[in-house]
Amino acid sequence: MTDTPAATAAYRDAVERHLAALLDEIRRDIAAGLRAHLADTAADLRPGETLEHRLGSPEQCASQALGYHPSLAPYQDDYDDFAMTTAVPRRAAL
Repeated sequence: MTDTPAATAAYRDAVERHLAALLDEIRRDIAAGLRAHLADTAADLRPGETLEHRLGSPEQCASQALGYHPSLAPYQDDYDDFAMTTAVPRRAAL
């Protein structure tokens, strides 16, 4: 294992900050599973490897956790519609 317990906790906290906007019940459920997954993953790291190497940035990890949580499935179509109508316009290439 390369990451220390403090580094694992910092990564977990960063991921959980990306989940802060969720309803409490959903956030707690995802966070509980995430904590167990991060602990298992940290224990299996190869020498020189970190959680970020294995799982991506905390933001990517949070996105993956959201994408696989079954309680959010009923809201996916609403989210997709919202994302399509609120996308930030991109500047034209110069």
